[in-house]
Amino acid sequence: MTKKRTIDLGAVRTARANLRRLAREHPELTTKPSKANREAWESELETIVADETKDEQIVVRLPSALLERLDAYAERMRRETPGPSWKRSDVVRMLLARALDEAEPTKRGKR
Repeated sequence: MTKKRTIDLGAVRTARANLRRLAREHPELTTKPSKANREAWESELETIVADETKDEQIVVRLPSALLERLDAYAERMRRETPGPSWKRSDVVRMLLARALDEAEPTKRGKR
């Protein structure tokens, strides 16, 4: 049985708005698809993400088996999700946010 994925429609709308804005600001990125075109888009998107996330750094020690699983998941995300490259830290943030969303009780009292 395949596990259903939840889609954050607000995040989708935000991403689409960002892409439309980028296309307006950088019309050269909307030319015929090419490796250079893709690299330019990825570079611009990574800059936006870096600018929007002024995160604090933490240090965490993890067993090698868990790091291997984390790296395998990051590789799967790179294959399945086009766009900025999925670094280990990106995957940790995403998985931690998902885990906290599941662990924290909602306002309706559900867990």
